[in-house]
Amino acid sequence: GAEAAKGWSDEAIGKLLDLVKSQKGVVEDRDVCLLGEVKAAFRSAGVSRLSSREAAVQEMQRFLFPKPKPKGEDEAGLAKEFLKLAQHGQLLEARQLLQGRPKLLHARSTSKGYTAMHYAAMGASLPLLEWLAEQGLKPDVLSQPKDASPALTPAQVAHDYKRDAAVASLSRLAEAYAFLSSAGAELDDAAKLRAAA
Repeated sequence: GAEAAKGWSDEAIGKLLDLVKSQKGVVEDRDVCLLGEVKAAFRSAGVSRLSSREAAVQEMQRFLFPKPKPKGEDEAGLAKEFLKLAQHGQLLEARQLLQGRPKLLHARSTSKGYTAMHYAAMGASLPLLEWLAEQGLKPDVLSQPKDASPALTPAQVAHDYKRDAAVASLSRLAEAYAFLSSAGAELDDAAKLRAAA
């Protein structure tokens, strides 16, 4: 089977792929290799053994109909989930998700370019705002909108949503961040923010 496949032309591969594709939904995927039309096409292509035909059909099905990544491996989905957790103030869940994937701290929404800090400000989740700052996310980080909209800070988003407590918290965090940034690198970032608060 594998030796015969090495000699297949692009046209022959295309015809076999079309044939396998046309059988989607006709029978179970595992049974496609048993259909008379499929058997005949593979026999004429030099693959007469059932096991070789099964393997070739399975590979073609994987190519034609790729399975979505499991939720735990879908980075875009995980980023969305992290931002949603920030907006809803779900600190424990956000902490668990970030623990396994530290890159998520810098996740942004696809349209407005909001960070978790923006979403926590939108949801007025004060504990989450402080935790995000402790993790190293700047309290005055600018959004990165895809369109011509102006870039916004989390405090501006909180103000737009009339979340006064979040505006005050972000102002305090931004002042502390500026103070500690000027203080130098004697303490780690989390220790600096706790000391300034």
